[in-house]
Amino acid sequence: MQAINFIAHRGWRQHYPENTLIAFQEALAVGALNIELDIQLSADGVPFVFHDPNLDRMCGCEGLIWDFSAEALLSLNAAEAERLGDKFHNNPMCLLADIVDLLRTYPNANAYVEIKAESLNHFGTAKVVDAVIKVLRPVADRCLLISFELDALIYAQQAGWQRFAAVFDYWPDWQLATLAALKPEVIFCDKHCVPPEADLRCLPWPLLVYEVGTLQEAKDWFARGTVAVETFLVGEMLRDFNLADSAPVNYA
Repeated sequence: MQAINFIAHRGWRQHYPENTLIAFQEALAVGALNIELDIQLSADGVPFVFHDPNLDRMCGCEGLIWDFSAEALLSLNAAEAERLGDKFHNNPMCLLADIVDLLRTYPNANAYVEIKAESLNHFGTAKVVDAVIKVLRPVADRCLLISFELDALIYAQQAGWQRFAAVFDYWPDWQLATLAALKPEVIFCDKHCVPPEADLRCLPWPLLVYEVGTLQEAKDWFARGTVAVETFLVGEMLRDFNLADSAPVNYA
């Protein structure tokens, strides 16, 4: 195995608030080469790295992310306090533009950028996808757009975007016409939805499974033929496979 076979799901979420700059910085610092992040839009159409439409779990306040301007969102703390306590009480929300700057710092890293259905439904496909593409263009060669909503990816393809991955929380129809048109580089699938009898080496596209949490589990999936695993514990996983950077990590 190599570091490229592991995806830092929402950054190094085990120790840091998910989808925030520190979670991605620490994942890359420990040796990760792939990060995965989620995108929602602010009221004024600015792409933020954020999973939920609601702000309560991450920021401890009421409201939906698209009820607030980018300026207002940047004044909030993305501490994920219910899970992590007060260790990150001054941690800001992350702009997609921050990820572009981070990728410039780590020229070997790639990003899987998930466009969330909630913002697509609220703003419409064109507004969301256009906003994401505009921000990502400087690092387009290292960013794969991913989504459960394949129509959004097809729109991006028609707009000229080149790199894609599809995401499923069920075992897909591998003959789906949309997949054939999209030509994804990889398919993300919930590990619980993979049939035990499926021959993963004979699929039309490489398979990546989420969410994997232990060394043995990762080994089992690699033995079955997955090309990569997505994990909240990317640092631990890289260390277990002797792939981590030897530099010490500050869990704050």
